[in-house]
Amino acid sequence: MLSVKQSAPKIAKRNKKQKSFKIEKLEKKTFKIVSEKESLNKNYLRTKNEEKKETSDSITKITKKKKTKYIMPSKSITNELVEQCLLVLEQLKMNTKKKNAIFDEETQIFAEINCIKIQNSKGNIKFVFPHSTCFSTNEVCLVTPDIKKGRKHDHEPTVDRWEELLRNANVTTVKTILPVRQLKVEYDQYELKRRLLTQHDFIMVDTRVLNHVSHLLGKMFFKKHNMIIPVRLNENEKIKKDIDIGLRTAMLRLNIGPTSTIVVGHTGMPREQIKENVLSLIQQLKNKYPGGEANIRSLALKLPLSLSLPLYITLRPSNLINPPKLVHKKPKNFAVVEDELSTIPDSTVKVAPDGTVHVKRPNSNSKSQVINEVDESDELEESEDDSE
Repeated sequence: MLSVKQSAPKIAKRNKKQKSFKIEKLEKKTFKIVSEKESLNKNYLRTKNEEKKETSDSITKITKKKKTKYIMPSKSITNELVEQCLLVLEQLKMNTKKKNAIFDEETQIFAEINCIKIQNSKGNIKFVFPHSTCFSTNEVCLVTPDIKKGRKHDHEPTVDRWEELLRNANVTTVKTILPVRQLKVEYDQYELKRRLLTQHDFIMVDTRVLNHVSHLLGKMFFKKHNMIIPVRLNENEKIKKDIDIGLRTAMLRLNIGPTSTIVVGHTGMPREQIKENVLSLIQQLKNKYPGGEANIRSLALKLPLSLSLPLYITLRPSNLINPPKLVHKKPKNFAVVEDELSTIPDSTVKVAPDGTVHVKRPNSNSKSQVINEVDESDELEESEDDSE
């Protein structure tokens, strides 16, 4: 047998063909793997984008749900709601009636206001209702300025003069006239002042002597609702109209706390008149209450010793409300005097007409120190000027 050996170039060609074939197979496999990876990456990105869209849609839905609209008390409180609340108050009055009482006593009806944010300072707000909140007994006292000032002069001529003015104006609601001199001389003791407080339902004070009279009467007259009512009287014209406005006036005293009350009427009044007073109060709260009606957390009606019947409650967060400020209108002649302070070198002093003193020290980043504060009587006078 003859053995035929293949030549070397043929073997090399065969090996090259096998290597090229293997390389093509590897390239095809790598291409498939890369294409599969790219397809997987594309599918992953698609699913991720879809998930992002779903999450964004859900977030927008949640945010849309969170954006709730809060209704103001002027829109939510209706005539029917006030009537229902007054009916329940009448039932409470019948249940809490005293058994040994011979006559039906007239009790005051209050509107209780709770705020969301407390105002920056104390003060008083004047509200004028369409109907008087005075009792049917009409025990009204009018404090007037003297014709001649001084303790030596008699107060009877001023009493006679004001009685004649009221008689000519057909004013029958005022029972007693009290000049400032008579208040100083006859009501200088605590017991006499307390008797004056219990004998009258209303004490109207002329704005010309309001600051002086409030200091003479003391704090106990501010504790009782609607005791000191400022009235701007003109002796020549419209006395009856001014006194009528005074009888329809109620004062809302704002303290440090969030709750404040105001007299809206009494149980002896017709239900329709009380309802009109409540609705007018709600309309006036828009412009007069610190922070507007958006700062009101709740509104309720109540008797002196009864539960409060809610008219309006809201869950509005405090973040939506700006810090409320009680702004007092300054009089025309209000001027602050500023000068150097001799006791402290390189410092200045500001003195206001109401008695407040601001000391500004040198090289001090802190605010100026306030030495004196405004009395409650001065705030009452400022609120009266603001209402005018």
